[in-house]
Amino acid sequence: MSIPVPGRLAENVRQAVVQVHGSEGSLGSGVTIAVRGAHGDVITNAHVLGGSSIRIEAWDGSALAAKVVKINRSRDLALLSVPGLKASPLPLGDSKVLRPGTPVFAIGNPLGFVGAVSSGVIHNISMRRWVCADVRLAPGNSGGPLTNFSGQVVGINTMVVNGGLALAVPSHAVEKFLKHEDARNLGVIVRSVKFKRGFGVMVTGIVAGSAAERASLLPGDILAAANGLTFAHPDDLTDAIDDAANGLLHLEFYRGDMTVTRQVTANLLARSARTAA
Repeated sequence: MSIPVPGRLAENVRQAVVQVHGSEGSLGSGVTIAVRGAHGDVITNAHVLGGSSIRIEAWDGSALAAKVVKINRSRDLALLSVPGLKASPLPLGDSKVLRPGTPVFAIGNPLGFVGAVSSGVIHNISMRRWVCADVRLAPGNSGGPLTNFSGQVVGINTMVVNGGLALAVPSHAVEKFLKHEDARNLGVIVRSVKFKRGFGVMVTGIVAGSAAERASLLPGDILAAANGLTFAHPDDLTDAIDDAANGLLHLEFYRGDMTVTRQVTANLLARSARTAA
């Protein structure tokens, strides 16, 4: 008896999914994507990478060393290079055309089950930073693909929220991550705040040697706009970082006096003097 079309599709996708092993015992999933015109590129979540060495186990059972090409922890994405990986890559789909009810597959390695498949539908698209689906995820699924029924990756599975719904980084965010030569990070810890003049994000911490430190931002500063876009949503800062032309982020913020707008430009691509060769 022939395998129904969805079953054949899921089988093809499974062969592009890998296990990601960190040297500190972390275990997750990843998916092979044709990024640089060659085999051996794997997308996964940043949070599954533990320790200094990373090993990939492919569908054919081969175990291969992997190297981090770049990582963006604010988007929870990492690109790995895996020389010798022969898995056929999957194409990226367009997450912006997803609608509630669109059928999807989630494939990964939860709880040690290799290539486990869960199917469901898109549940919600109101959260701009995430694709929300009613597929079942468990520890080990992180970094694996959420695909449509055309075999295209529309998200990278990341976490489970209340009620068991799954959140995935949308493929349009993956595309932004891949197109930048350098991973972009302002280097701030923030929380959303509302004040008389509107919405903003308050800086609660600064990463040493980061673009934020070089721009002289301080804890307590309230960021209100970036590159001319007034913040209205917690993800607006992340979107501005992703879209910053030439890596330059022009910020408007308040420090103490909420009637005075200050301005500063952060160079997201400049290297810190502490780490420069």
